[in-house]
Amino acid sequence: MFDIYSLFSHGIEETIGIHVILSNLFWWTSLILVITAYKYRRNWNVGEMPWTYLFLTFLFFGIRELGHFSKLPVLDSIRHIFGIGSAIFMTAALILIYMKLYKRKIISKPMSFIPFIFALVFPILFIYLYFSGMENETIKNIFFNLENIMWITGGSITVYTTYMLGMKSTGDFVHVFMFFQFAAIFAVLWKSLGVIGTISCPIPYSIRELMETLFGVSAIISMYILEKMLRKLSRHIS
Repeated sequence: MFDIYSLFSHGIEETIGIHVILSNLFWWTSLILVITAYKYRRNWNVGEMPWTYLFLTFLFFGIRELGHFSKLPVLDSIRHIFGIGSAIFMTAALILIYMKLYKRKIISKPMSFIPFIFALVFPILFIYLYFSGMENETIKNIFFNLENIMWITGGSITVYTTYMLGMKSTGDFVHVFMFFQFAAIFAVLWKSLGVIGTISCPIPYSIRELMETLFGVSAIISMYILEKMLRKLSRHIS
């Protein structure tokens, strides 16, 4: 018998639809906006490392989304690794900005490289599991769950840091942090639904798909506002 519920819950997850195309468009356009905004970085006194981590956030998530176009199990695991890296770098970027603008503290160079070291743990773990003979499906499930944990944890931290930054900001900076906060909230919801679907009741993929799309929409809006604002400030200063 044709199982409508099964199709609704799981079938859409295995197809390349408008969600995947839009997601790639959002994240790669956001990366271009980061690069453009970086030209005006002197108008935003946050230092160099937050820009590096913002760039890596969008680059890694863009690569993650490109992975949807391949059905190789091993590439599924690698896709989740890039998602983990994106979560780490987004969290790191907003923590560094929070420390600089809210706490008025500068994190030392060695400390600012900790996210890089942390992110390297996951590809090393993948290489170990892969060459130890573990099945590709098992490895994929491990990194799927690790990505869920990283986005829920990192997103929750980002909700806090962006809230505190927004409370102390003025002008369009408030909107930048507000949309970053929206992005973090939608990321937490997206991955929380994935966890719920794994351990208890199946969540229709279309709902998780919507949360991920709103995540991308909020991220691109935040970068658009930041780039536009810094470009405008640059014109006024010059």
